[in-house]
Amino acid sequence: MSDATQTGLDPLALGVGRAIKEARQRAEISMRALAGRCGVGQSFLSEVERGMATPSIATLYKVADALGVEPSSLLPTGDTGDVLVVRADEGRRVPSSERPNSAEGRVVFADDTRGLEVYEYIAAVDDDLDVWFRHEGEKVLHVFAGRLRVDFDQPGEPARDLGPGDTVIHTGAIPHRWTVQGPEPVHLFLVITRVRARD
Repeated sequence: MSDATQTGLDPLALGVGRAIKEARQRAEISMRALAGRCGVGQSFLSEVERGMATPSIATLYKVADALGVEPSSLLPTGDTGDVLVVRADEGRRVPSSERPNSAEGRVVFADDTRGLEVYEYIAAVDDDLDVWFRHEGEKVLHVFAGRLRVDFDQPGEPARDLGPGDTVIHTGAIPHRWTVQGPEPVHLFLVITRVRARD
């Protein structure tokens, strides 16, 4: 019987918590120090490591940065064969931030060995997406429906307004954030890639 079955906890939450704990221990960082670096409470981080809470995408990225690992290494997805099908009802839904009314994204796929993360978002205008992100790798964002504004915190780099069928590709090193525009929900697909050195 698995740990998840015995405890009644979500197996994916347990996997994320276990990955964070193992990475923290490898980095020889105390739970208190890691919580301080990430701007979260030690009690919350303890719940995350025990699989009792799931960190938001924003917090997961802060944890990964503080530990010197890729965010995808903290998002175990199980099967990583040559062909993988992810059904519409599969994939963990994770909030963008810990703020109230945060938009939720679906983690479609995350694999550190491939340097690949794939997310799906469906967010209404009232959903909070206003979180600045910055990370290694390239970002590919495609809008299926609705309208989205992408802001960049870099001199001379204007915001981009995207509509259905539009795609923006940019380096994750530029701080960026999203805002839903107009009354219709936005439906988008996000791919983050990180180049891996060849053996």
